[in-house]
Amino acid sequence: MTSITVNKITRLVNEAIEGTDLFIGEIKVKSGNIIYIFLDGDHGVPISKCVEVSRYVEKHLDREREDFELNVSSYGIGQPLKFLRQYVNAIGKQLTVTLQDGTKRTGILLQADDKQIALQLKSDKKHADITTCSIEMNTIKTAKIDAIFK
Repeated sequence: MTSITVNKITRLVNEAIEGTDLFIGEIKVKSGNIIYIFLDGDHGVPISKCVEVSRYVEKHLDREREDFELNVSSYGIGQPLKFLRQYVNAIGKQLTVTLQDGTKRTGILLQADDKQIALQLKSDKKHADITTCSIEMNTIKTAKIDAIFK
C-alpha cells in the first residue's frame, strides 16, 4: 500500500474548488491513508459541495494502488481561525481569542486585516460600558467563533 500525501490531496482539492469561493481550511492524512478534508467558504459550505469534492478526489485516487478512507466536511465552529479570509468572514460574530501569553478576550469581531483585529468587549458587570480593543495578529495564539444559542 502506498502512502497518500497532503500535497497530493491539496492539489486535487484545489482543482475541485477552482472557480468557487471555497478554500481549504485544513487537510490531514493520518496513518492508514485516512484523509480528512475541511473546507471553508466566503458564504459557507453546502453539503453538495462537500460531496462534489469527495467524488472528485476519490475519482483521482486509485483504490487498486492506494487503499484510503475519505472524509470531507466544512470547517466547523470551534476550530481555530487560520486565515485572514476566515477572520473577515467572522466579522459581526462573537470570538474568543487566546493570546500568546494565555490571556483570553471575548467579544464581537468588528474589523480584521493582516495586522490586527478589533473586538467589541462587554464587561461582565450589568450595565457596564462596552469597550473596543485592538489585538495584533502576531499576538494571537488561537481565535475561535463562539457558538451562541438563543
